[in-house]
Order: sequence, then C-alpha cells, then structure tokens
Amino acid sequence: MLRCAASYRGERVHRNNDVYKGYRLTAKVARDVPPPVDGGAPVFRAVVCVAPASLQPTDGDEYPIPRFMDGGFVYSPAEAVHAAVAYGREIVDGLCGARLAAS
Repeated sequence: MLRCAASYRGERVHRNNDVYKGYRLTAKVARDVPPPVDGGAPVFRAVVCVAPASLQPTDGDEYPIPRFMDGGFVYSPAEAVHAAVAYGREIVDGLCGARLAAS
C-alpha cells in the first residue's frame, strides 16, 4: 500500500476532493500573501471543479466560490477546501434537482 509521506510522518493531510452523488468535487486552492501593512500572514482562496466521478477532474466545470468572489479569504488551506467542497455539494444538489428541507 502506498502512503503519502506526510501521513507516514503522522502529519495531518487534508483531502482536496470528494465524491458526492456520483460527482467528483475538486477544490483548487490558491495562496496569497497580503501586503505587510495587513499583517503579512498568508491567506487562501479556492474554486471548485465539478465533474462526473467517472471523468478526470480536469474535464469538469470550474465554479467560483461566492465567499471568495468579492475578495473574501480564509487563513488556512483546510478552510478553503471545506468552503469549496461545501459549495460543490450545493451545485450538485441543484444539478440533481434535490430539494432542501425548510428550516
């Protein structure tokens, strides 16, 4: 069995993809470094690629995440992946005609 070097060393590895209702959701994360005036800590943004699970992720459609469209960002890549995959699930639910329960 092949293992990622990071997981072999006991480090936590975040998956950047998920399969949901037959669709592969792939988060593409970008790292930015704001000017030192803003603190200089790295920030992350993401987009999600949605494709049928039987195809390559590059064959899917790429969607911007509303949270990041107007300059929003998060401080960790895991948060960016989570936002992208969560939005990808909303897209798939829309494609499948799923109705969400009223809250």
